[in-house]
Amino acid sequence: MGEKLVRGELPIQSVYQRREAVITMVPIHLAVMDLPQRVRTDTSLITNARDAVKPWYDEDMAYYLGALKEAGTELPWLEAYEKFRDEWQIGGEPDKNGFLSLSWRENGEVHAIKFNPVPVVLRNQHDEFGEFYTPESLTKGGRLIEIIYRNIKDPEIVTMSPDKLRKYGRETDIAKIDKDGGIAEVVGNAFTSDYHQNMAKTLLLRDFAVFYLNRLFDKANGSSP
Repeated sequence: MGEKLVRGELPIQSVYQRREAVITMVPIHLAVMDLPQRVRTDTSLITNARDAVKPWYDEDMAYYLGALKEAGTELPWLEAYEKFRDEWQIGGEPDKNGFLSLSWRENGEVHAIKFNPVPVVLRNQHDEFGEFYTPESLTKGGRLIEIIYRNIKDPEIVTMSPDKLRKYGRETDIAKIDKDGGIAEVVGNAFTSDYHQNMAKTLLLRDFAVFYLNRLFDKANGSSP
């Protein structure tokens, strides 16, 4: 599991220039980028995705709703998203970039998360205690579930260790890992979602992409999912 994606390492990104709409970004392991296109676009990879995504989503929403309640915040529009609903459909189809474009259908709407052909800068940094952020440090003290507020031109924030970041991107002239300086950045590729005002939608899309990309990681390492 060391190099696999972990949901908590991928905070939801709230973007100021989008009226604080939220988006999710799921980075792609370098070994997955090297897989043949026929492997990456095999729809059998997500045949049983619902069995994993449903409990993940329910767990994430339970935490999120609990944090909102503790903060005394009520968001009535989340009532329809408290649990994964039986009528929701998730699926995928090959795209022009050699991956599956993942979709979630609800109430006649289609939401998507798919490969972004534009490379992204992945970043982690020291917290106030001089340690790199982890999922646990990000949410301590009653903060909402893994949410980061940033400008649209800022790097994508993840809470991976510097060593794990190296598996998801490469250092360049503009992105380097400097443990002593407290900054770790690499340039990599990622799946990105639509923008939403409803965080529940990004949580579900994040979880779906994590499932799919971890299945591809298993293929890249010659192991069974």
